[in-house]
Amino acid sequence: MDISQEDFYLMALQAIDGLGPIKANMLLNGFSNPSEIFLASKKDLKHRVTGLSEDILNQIVNKSSFNDVETESKFCKKNGIDIVTFYSVNYPVRLNLMQDKPLVLYKKGTVYPKIKRSLAIVGTRKSTEYGHKFLDQLFEELIGIKDLCVISGLALGIDQKAHGLSVKHAIPTLAVMGLSLDKIYPAQNTNLAKSIIAADGGWISETSSQSKTSQGVFPRRNRLIAGLCDAILVVETDVKGGSVITALLANDYGKDVFALPGRTSDAQSRGCNDLIKKNFASLVNTPSDLIESMSWHTHTNKRLPRTLELDFEGTMMQKNVLEVIRKSPKIELEKLINQVQLEHGQLIETLLELELQGVIHALPG
Repeated sequence: MDISQEDFYLMALQAIDGLGPIKANMLLNGFSNPSEIFLASKKDLKHRVTGLSEDILNQIVNKSSFNDVETESKFCKKNGIDIVTFYSVNYPVRLNLMQDKPLVLYKKGTVYPKIKRSLAIVGTRKSTEYGHKFLDQLFEELIGIKDLCVISGLALGIDQKAHGLSVKHAIPTLAVMGLSLDKIYPAQNTNLAKSIIAADGGWISETSSQSKTSQGVFPRRNRLIAGLCDAILVVETDVKGGSVITALLANDYGKDVFALPGRTSDAQSRGCNDLIKKNFASLVNTPSDLIESMSWHTHTNKRLPRTLELDFEGTMMQKNVLEVIRKSPKIELEKLINQVQLEHGQLIETLLELELQGVIHALPG
């Protein structure tokens, strides 16, 4: 598979054993381009990013992950897997808001990087008829909502039900996987995974086939689910379930979190009840509670003006940002920050809103 030089270095950076996504992003932000990271001395690397271990520094300086990139590129080409880096136009825009965003994703099928609405549905593997019945009712309501993608983790139970209903009702669905895309886990969901692709959905993972350890892949997968959605619905989970972790991550990312309450005597509902009790999630009694809270019940796709004239109906902050971009259409982020005088987080969120509306387009790098 032919990849650009920048993509090669991003893959090499993510492939460094022991380097987490936060430190990887700090390194990327500390240099003008990823190739400079591998040309830097240990002293310079330590100066740019504190807390890098000696082992990580040696891997960078010795370029020991380069062979992994070559092997992974061949593996992806052989298995029909697409490589999507942070610089790609196919990189999901919602992940840009994450400080721990992955530098590289691997995908099969269709990923909707700029879809207008995204709902993550997570829950226990030991789901009950109670949770399944609620999801049946929810999807009857979701059918009419335009530009919606349902996201889940392809696990047994609630994830399995959410993906299956998405395929049944022709709603695009994205399976976020913990392992590399040549491994369907659990194996019982192999046919379901194939049906997702056949129904114009997709699979996505940040784990390469060359990953040296499987430890922590599912917590990392959970943060991707939280980062990719606008809202997350927790349907049945115990207090220590992975779904609770995903919901808390979604809170940290500023996403809307909803939970289906249940009987206090049911282990599958204790986690949901606890999220609601601690104000980490809004209570959902009916599908309409979620849909109306997200303002999805209007089913509208407001048409935007073809040119950026003053009739654009956005916030004052959006208009101020657009005014600067109108004067310099290919402006770099750092220059834009200086001119609009916004905090980095505020500007990124505003740019994301404008990109989702189709008003602006992020260029690679």
